[in-house]
Amino acid sequence: MNQDNTLSFVLGAALGGVAGYYLFKHQDQIVDKIHELEGNLHIDHNTLIDKAKSKLDTLTQSVQSTIERYTHGNEDKSADEITAIMAELAKLREEVRELRTH
Repeated sequence: MNQDNTLSFVLGAALGGVAGYYLFKHQDQIVDKIHELEGNLHIDHNTLIDKAKSKLDTLTQSVQSTIERYTHGNEDKSADEITAIMAELAKLREEVRELRTH
């Protein structure tokens, strides 16, 4: 039984030593790959932010044009238009919630 434990210990130490040597020998390549991955994630993050800003700008323009029509126009206020605006707001909230989880 002691021989099995000793063999396991020696084998574990050898594998640990080989792994440590590999990490030491190739640390520059590993660090470069990590930086490359971080760069890719940063680009994706910026893309998500740009999409959210674009959707918010579209919604803002829609709401502003509707408010201007109601305040400066003589149109009757339609319940359908208000419902459509509320639906757009709910859709935007859901998209922002999805962006936060990514």
